[in-house]
Amino acid sequence: MTEPTPYKGPQPGQEAYDAAAERTGILQAICDVDELAFDHRMPGPLVAFLRPEKGGQEWATDSGNVKFPEEAKSHTHHEGP
Repeated sequence: MTEPTPYKGPQPGQEAYDAAAERTGILQAICDVDELAFDHRMPGPLVAFLRPEKGGQEWATDSGNVKFPEEAKSHTHHEGP
């Protein structure tokens, strides 16, 4: 069995982009699913917890969705004037 790729994204306290939710927030934690006391329903072995920078409801996502905001911006194409 192969080992999962280690997490190399933003660290807790840093701004992070969640590609699944298409939102930016502050990363609170990266947890192994075995540490969780609830049904996480995430495909990977790590779950990321984020919160909006100016407050609001926190959310969780698979750690594979978490990117540095600069990385996400370089893959975003805007249409407009």
